[in-house]
Amino acid sequence: MKQIGKVVGVNVRRYRKARGYTQEQLAIYADVGSYYLSRLELGKENPTIETLQKIANALGVATHKFLLPPKQ
Repeated sequence: MKQIGKVVGVNVRRYRKARGYTQEQLAIYADVGSYYLSRLELGKENPTIETLQKIANALGVATHKFLLPPKQ
């Protein structure tokens, strides 16, 4: 299984793109830094649960969906 940070990053990117948001837009909506969000999507940051909740709320998805392995 992939490192959980990579799984979270892939899922955040997938949901962000599905909503048609740029990283900058999502960063504003979720009240996180755009540089941080970029690193999170690359699997280089490990977000707190609170940060995942803010991103999930901004994207309109359940927080636990970021932890599920992406479908191949």
